[in-house]
Amino acid sequence: MKTNPNKKFKYNFTKLFYVIAAVGAVIAILCIVFNVINFVKLIGNNIAPSLYQYGSLILAVVLSIAYIVLVVAALFKSYYFITDKELVLKWGLIKNTLSLNDAKEIKLTTNTSKLELVFEDESWFNIAINNNLKEEFVQDLKSKHEKIVFVQETTPIEPNNKD
Repeated sequence: MKTNPNKKFKYNFTKLFYVIAAVGAVIAILCIVFNVINFVKLIGNNIAPSLYQYGSLILAVVLSIAYIVLVVAALFKSYYFITDKELVLKWGLIKNTLSLNDAKEIKLTTNTSKLELVFEDESWFNIAINNNLKEEFVQDLKSKHEKIVFVQETTPIEPNNKD
């Protein structure tokens, strides 16, 4: 299989992330609506509002907008990219790079379907991509970094003893 030098591997979010993102977005939108309404009421009030009142309303709206921007960016702009020297994780507006010089293996645990990049110091980094892309990801990684070994293992499932 020929690898694409500019291939981006989409980050695979869990269902829990989608639920938290959706609930958070609804709360953020409600926060914006209620605080804008309160801001309009505050301006129309004959009593002079304090700086604290203005500040708290504006802060709530700004933080809600920031949350929505971060979540939307994460949902649409999260992927892995493999270069000649590093693994790049772009998670929305946040970019994280891992040097592949110390990587020793890419491990697939078959019964859990987890893909991990293991380093010389035995630290590891979980790769969260769609199961259909894992083989292509491993091939792309190995084609750019020949010293990285692919390991496939099955972790024994321990019985649930009730003594």
